Amino acid sequence: METGTIVIIVIAVIVIAGGAAAAARLVLLPALRTKRLRGRFGPEYDHALEAYGDRAGAERDLTERLREREGTELRELTREEAAAHAEAWTAVQGEFVDDPVGSVRGARSLTDSIMRDLGYPDGPTAEGGVHDDASFERRAKDLSVDHPEAVARYRATWAAGHLAEADQTATENLREALLAYRGLVEALLGGLPKEHRRGSGRETGTPRTAQTEQTE
Repeated sequence: METGTIVIIVIAVIVIAGGAAAAARLVLLPALRTKRLRGRFGPEYDHALEAYGDRAGAERDLTERLREREGTELRELTREEAAAHAEAWTAVQGEFVDDPVGSVRGARSLTDSIMRDLGYPDGPTAEGGVHDDASFERRAKDLSVDHPEAVARYRATWAAGHLAEADQTATENLREALLAYRGLVEALLGGLPKEHRRGSGRETGTPRTAQTEQTE
């Protein structure tokens, strides 16, 4: 076989192999990215998919959240700070029986305070503990990178609790909202101390569940 022919064959093989590798990357890389994002965000991935209506848009948003999170340097709370926030939570949930709306608004303000102390970017200020939909979404996105499960419950109760504030007789929705904030507070503080968890069911008038008892 002539040298020129051999060279042509080698080049053709290289081109074909390169094309196959490129095709494999086109197929595998998106699948790997999807798997990684699903694993990181859990239910928040499904929420983004529903919000955007397509995988590309959802994954761009989630990837941007990761990029922003990488640029945010969080810090550990001191023991005194964590204890102060835990005490504040006890006071917030203790107000529920007499003032459900005030208790939920206090829970929002406390969540914002903990996030600021941890080093999360400043979000929209909650005037009087009231968040609008835009500020809620910003906070949910900030938290979703590190606490996707807690954010999923936060989202599930947001609309009901938000609307219930206009009707103080809808205490069940407000109770669910408060419990969702409790999940966020626990996640942000790395788990509330036992003495601050034990009374949560009684303070809000909510029966303690098996899951609650397990955490104790």
